[in-house]
Amino acid sequence: MGATWAILLFAVHFQNFSVADGLNLVGDAAIAGDALRLTSARGDKAGAVWLREKQSVASGFETTFQFQITKSGGLGHGADGFAFVLQNSGPEALGGKGSAGGFAVSDRTYHHETGIPWSIAVFFDTFRNREAGDPSDNYVAFCTYGRPDEMRWPASRLAFTPKLHVRLRDGQVHSARILFRPPVLSVFLDDSPVLESAVDLSIVIDPHGSAWVGFTASTGGGYENHDILNWSFGSAEVSSNMSVVASEISFHMSSCLPGRNLCTPERAVVERTDQGYHIVLPANLEWGASIPNPSCQAVEIANAHGIACWDVKAKGSDGCSGPANGLIMENHGGRAWFSVSAHGGNFQQNEGFYEFDVVMK
Repeated sequence: MGATWAILLFAVHFQNFSVADGLNLVGDAAIAGDALRLTSARGDKAGAVWLREKQSVASGFETTFQFQITKSGGLGHGADGFAFVLQNSGPEALGGKGSAGGFAVSDRTYHHETGIPWSIAVFFDTFRNREAGDPSDNYVAFCTYGRPDEMRWPASRLAFTPKLHVRLRDGQVHSARILFRPPVLSVFLDDSPVLESAVDLSIVIDPHGSAWVGFTASTGGGYENHDILNWSFGSAEVSSNMSVVASEISFHMSSCLPGRNLCTPERAVVERTDQGYHIVLPANLEWGASIPNPSCQAVEIANAHGIACWDVKAKGSDGCSGPANGLIMENHGGRAWFSVSAHGGNFQQNEGFYEFDVVMK
């Protein structure tokens, strides 16, 4: 059974940017007429724009905007692109120039300018950096950064579309829609779907499920105007069998297994509490956590949250589940054992985790 969604009225709506109240402009970002110009068509620039107030994103959101890339020139006849970014670093955050897109750590050309930690970017890339493994000079990618001391160039790509059906820097006005229905992030360009993948927001949200949202862009040896013409953003209320993990989790994000879209802890965590136990259960472990229960007492699970996916490419509950439907328990051998519900039986490929408290009755 899929989730039931109700997108709220857009909390943020800019018909244009002749008035830019509520925005924080950083670096080379500026107002150009009625447009929000993230960078001008000059080399070696980086700019960012953030809403001054954090937005609720954990339960889902939808954002739409129109953009226009003009006056492309220099290396590659234009560079480097812009990004819609969620981050938990602050409203003054700004990443590097050139291939960094204004959110990532820059390459060695720029002496390793810092990026934006605790961030996820939807990057509309307009320049092919072959040394970074770019698939083309016209693609969209989901990129992510976590702890500051783990940031490297290029940013990790969770997913990307190799080449778009429209040219991002053709000088025309294009429409974008970005939709997050936990845990799936989707991008539509000129009303056509271009990219969709499961994404873990736990690194970008605060304990209230909120993050700073905005845009970044950069130029390098190539350059172009990166203009946002209008922008709407709204959070979603959701009735679902899934719940998003808050950022106050019991293990360090550095303990997540590499190469997965959703944070999947390297091991289970079982901690004794005053009321019972606190457990972090990785989705890839079958019956991966247990507690002593020699007399088969009744066990109550409380404060359960998280997402487990057996197919991150599937949509919503077709490939993922929250603990309400996905967490199971059984008693044997004097212990209470916990597992993620089987879907296809190949636990090693599962992603994500459940976190919950256990009270012995």
